[in-house]
Amino acid sequence: MRNKRQIISHIIRTAIATVILTVAVGYARPVTAVEEKDDFRCHPDSLKCVITLSGRLGSTEGKGVGLSYEMLECFADYVNTNIEIVQGDISCLDSLVAGKVDIVVVAHAEECVADTLFDDLIASKPIRGSIEWVARRREDDLMRSVNIWLTDFMESRLYRRISTRYYRSYREVTAGAENFSPYDDILKQYGQKTGIDWMLLAALVYQESQFYVAAESKNAKGLMQVADATAARYGVTDLFNPEMNIKAGSLHLKYLLDMYRQQGLDSLNVVKFALASYNAGHGQIDNCRTHALSEGKNPNDWEEVVSTFETNESFIGKTTTEYVNNILERYDSYVTASAK
Repeated sequence: MRNKRQIISHIIRTAIATVILTVAVGYARPVTAVEEKDDFRCHPDSLKCVITLSGRLGSTEGKGVGLSYEMLECFADYVNTNIEIVQGDISCLDSLVAGKVDIVVVAHAEECVADTLFDDLIASKPIRGSIEWVARRREDDLMRSVNIWLTDFMESRLYRRISTRYYRSYREVTAGAENFSPYDDILKQYGQKTGIDWMLLAALVYQESQFYVAAESKNAKGLMQVADATAARYGVTDLFNPEMNIKAGSLHLKYLLDMYRQQGLDSLNVVKFALASYNAGHGQIDNCRTHALSEGKNPNDWEEVVSTFETNESFIGKTTTEYVNNILERYDSYVTASAK
């Protein structure tokens, strides 16, 4: 009798555990979460992932780009594989079905997946309510691993810390702030490599993109709004990779700073002219300095050069003047806040 009671008790405990696991992990259906208890971890040679979230400045979806980028890298560590992450749009779902892409990050999967693709694709559990990772239905092992990892990861302190970094507002600088951007660690790394105060780099990044990693305007891309030609000069090919973008942008700013130092400018004017050149191009700024000299002004003094913009028919300097002032004001606020 005792053995029977033990057996019945074991069966009941197993049933309860199964129910709890089912509720926690989810269930399978097209373009929704698929999770089961998983003793399997996929180990592909590499994962190719596309983030289709909007990079529009100020948008909540745009903040999700950076979060998704970092979470994909964490997942790649979990499955112990290499990962390639690129920006794209919803049309890349066709490439996903064709097997050219492994994971596509979308907002509101059920709204953006066409009926013709519905039965071929399956989505993860939602992240922050609307972001989902979509994979081919035939890759159910991959999606199972994704969902089991997401279940654990989104309960972790690391996820809460990462999510807060990307979704908090960085518009105002508060005294004693621990972070000035979601990318402080990368900015500090390249600040050390280039000898540029990382807080000046942070102020420049805010001016260029407000820390939206997918920002794009004309030919400039990413956090530091770097052009492809400029990136190529520094061996960078993926400008939507936060570290690579900051590498290209910080190395280019160092190049400009060194150029003006070699011309004998004082330290403050070196920074001002370098920032102006980052914005408008050093060829344009050199022309402005030549014009200032023709007006009897000191071409090595930024304020005197600015005073001649009104008579310079080839250059409208208001945007660049505000650009330099805004960065230096924000930099000063960072320095002040960090000292408190």
